[in-house]
Amino acid sequence: MSTETRDPIEFIKLLKSQHKSIISTVYEIDSQDGGASNLKNSIDKLNRITDLLFDHLEREDKQLYPALITNEKTAGVAKKYYYDMERLSCIALDFFKRFCVNREGLKIFAEDFVNSYLLFKGLLKVRIQREELELYPAFVLLHSGVLYSDVVDFIQEEEAKKSEESKRIIFYGENPVNLEALSLVLEMNGYSVEATKHQNQLASIIDSRDTDLVVIDTTNTNKELNNLIRSIKEQYQDKIKIVGFSSNLVSGLEDNTQKKLDDFISRPALNVEEFSRRIKELLHA
Repeated sequence: MSTETRDPIEFIKLLKSQHKSIISTVYEIDSQDGGASNLKNSIDKLNRITDLLFDHLEREDKQLYPALITNEKTAGVAKKYYYDMERLSCIALDFFKRFCVNREGLKIFAEDFVNSYLLFKGLLKVRIQREELELYPAFVLLHSGVLYSDVVDFIQEEEAKKSEESKRIIFYGENPVNLEALSLVLEMNGYSVEATKHQNQLASIIDSRDTDLVVIDTTNTNKELNNLIRSIKEQYQDKIKIVGFSSNLVSGLEDNTQKKLDDFISRPALNVEEFSRRIKELLHA
């Protein structure tokens, strides 16, 4: 059971030290003999991460979010982080239940374990970076005796930055795990994302709103998807950029469709940080 830390700066230092311990344990997994494929050691270390995460989230739920949500100036950003954390927790819990609790058949599905670990690790690192850049400074300002106007100025500056830099992304994917995880990564990076698993809805969604980027899963490509990609590019030219991604090493698209893509990313769930970096570079080119 966690104990509340009254001093706001010491509280944030504690949360950051837990982040450091979590990332340090991830590094231990990556640097051990065999990396994540060393199943026994990886599971033991992931159970340590689980304990750290439960304590960390309990502290945030008791002390961080209530303070931020009850203040009208910080409520919006706090609720968004809380909602994203719920989504990330669902992905993490599914991962831990499948591999850290129910270990039967783990060796048979060793590749699935490694792939799921890489996705979990990437999501976790993106989340930690965002918390330390935005959420924690807002809490410290709110509770450190600074002028209330300074808190307001900080929040307004952050919102202005987001408004200026925010890009609208339409995300299409049939695989529910990739759809949820990769769209969450983009949202945690500050983008406005609308996700759909229905290919026949993609064109109407793009037509109905301002869109900067379309991300399309080409793993299970077909004639209709090839035609759709060409149609989007022909209609919008350079106004909308298109990124294809696949769970395979190649896109599976026809050659003349492949050329319409602004970028193609192979197996992004295995390296969500690289996925995030390439999306950012493309949007801000």
